[in-house]
Amino acid sequence: MKSGSVEDDVGGARLSGRTPGTGAVATTLEFAFGAAFRSIGSIRLRAGRGERLTVSDLMPAASGRYWVADAMASVLKVYSQQGQRIRTLSREATGLRQPVSLAPLHVRWVAVLDGRLPAVSILDESGRLLRRFPLPELDRPLQICNLGDRWLAVVGSGWGRGSGKLVHLYTPAGEHVESLFGEPRAMWSPGRAYAAAIGKKLYVGHADTDSFAVLDIEGSSVLSFASLTARIARRLGPAAGFAGTLRGLFATACGPLIAVYTERVRARRYLYDMYSLDGAPLALGVQVDERVVGVEGALFYSVRPARAGGVVLRIWRAKYRGNGGVGVGG
Repeated sequence: MKSGSVEDDVGGARLSGRTPGTGAVATTLEFAFGAAFRSIGSIRLRAGRGERLTVSDLMPAASGRYWVADAMASVLKVYSQQGQRIRTLSREATGLRQPVSLAPLHVRWVAVLDGRLPAVSILDESGRLLRRFPLPELDRPLQICNLGDRWLAVVGSGWGRGSGKLVHLYTPAGEHVESLFGEPRAMWSPGRAYAAAIGKKLYVGHADTDSFAVLDIEGSSVLSFASLTARIARRLGPAAGFAGTLRGLFATACGPLIAVYTERVRARRYLYDMYSLDGAPLALGVQVDERVVGVEGALFYSVRPARAGGVVLRIWRAKYRGNGGVGVGG
């Protein structure tokens, strides 16, 4: 991949809200996207003839290839570093009815979450199915994370058999360890939970709450810190037209934690907040039309639509370190 340049940076943006009934500006957050992130390369992932690629989740593999979960097409797709599709893995090959989330396992394996039939399939880097185990504790699997290669954390809706909990821990062999993290939420709310793993710690947020929880699995402790964008949205109220709805949670190897929001209902513009791993805010309200879909080490990946049904995959590096310091971009 070629190095990024100043021209790769995206310009600044402004987010403003108004208090209901007064028209007064309640808050304005200004941050230049280019001041927070630097693009270091882009790749076009091509769709097949007459197809459209939908990236539900993306995982850079140790081999340098990109694994894509396409939940709309109910298949897995593997791409080269040049964006050429190497193979498509269908239900017949993997047993997956709807792949929704991916996680690396033991360096060269891939754990894939089935969102339609609650189950996890473990594949090797060639796409060969190694094992598959059911998830009877979940009614709606949403995301899978690897916790230090010791546990697989699966995020659900909280309405399955797991005692109303959102996070369910399994060994890589499929043994259920425990279910944890219960947050108050409405039964019919469209909001859902998102998680990000760093080592053996799991960061969890829910669209119906205004804070993030830090679950130290090994130490059995729970900490929390505020989601400032969610609190701003709650203070402004629905009449302001600012949703501030959580849409994703990602963490680079040593931070920062990146929270993704949508500014308005049905909008395709995303807001990005960055926090250090202890919850200190680094940047708020960064606006961009691209959607973050994956993380690898200190890098993270975003996608935007391209011609002929494909997508442009961009690779970014955050200029902020997890301890709150400013790093070297590029």
